[in-house]
Amino acid sequence: MGALAGLAGAAAGSLYSPIFELRHIRVVGAGAYSATGIAAISGVRLHEPLIDLDTARIISRLDATPTLGGASVRISWPGTLRVTVTTRSPLAVVDVATTRGGERPAEVDRSGRLLGYATTSGVTLPELIGTSTKLRIGDWLPGSPGAAGGPQGAVAGAPVDLEASSANAPDAISAALGFLQALPAARRDLVRSLDVSGSTITAKVLLGAGNSSNASGGQSQAPSVTSTPGGGQVIKVDLGDGSDLAAKVVALLTVIDQGPTSGINSIDLSVPGRPVLSGPGATSANGTASS
Repeated sequence: MGALAGLAGAAAGSLYSPIFELRHIRVVGAGAYSATGIAAISGVRLHEPLIDLDTARIISRLDATPTLGGASVRISWPGTLRVTVTTRSPLAVVDVATTRGGERPAEVDRSGRLLGYATTSGVTLPELIGTSTKLRIGDWLPGSPGAAGGPQGAVAGAPVDLEASSANAPDAISAALGFLQALPAARRDLVRSLDVSGSTITAKVLLGAGNSSNASGGQSQAPSVTSTPGGGQVIKVDLGDGSDLAAKVVALLTVIDQGPTSGINSIDLSVPGRPVLSGPGATSANGTASS
């Protein structure tokens, strides 16, 4: 018994030898974060015994960082910690309350998580209007895909069904984020805002300078059309509920790229197979005049 106890003690003691200490941190998917940065967030230090590493705690710390999520951690003996983590990318901005009072734009990703306060980087992100402002950085917007996912497993949130019927349409915020995600990345800057405060989702969409009323026929500009410094126009697009989002994306891009957009002030895509264009001289897709 004594010999066995001695052997067990020797084996346990060997785990604290320099052979089994943390010498390497391998990181996958951290984007701009370095291995040193991930180590700092995780609270781990080089040369500490691998046996003392608490992988659950490391995962919790990484997932608690607003711009990270979906972390997984694996110890590879004799001296390596392997970390896989996803870096969240901003998809839109929302107004949130600040600790000093007032409101400030914050970036939100496709799961609905608030990543941080927006910066003046020159990147134009669509604005979500009608969301709760009583949130903190790191929270998920109520009704967003990741709101029910908890700190873990909410990197993308529950996938938004882009082909859902009206009977199973996702919540307005989830639908708005799903609509933006479904747009080609190069075309998302066409959407200036998405209002989810009403019974339907309403977007403000930019038409290029080549589609403006001043560039075709000399028609007077409709009152609800907003001109931009670049010569384009921002018009209203009614998306209806959160159903048939994939078809609504296709319909919107088809109208913008191929349709008669001069002199229009709104597009109704609540039935994506029959978009209706409204405004001076505009016609719906089926040829019926609409004003």
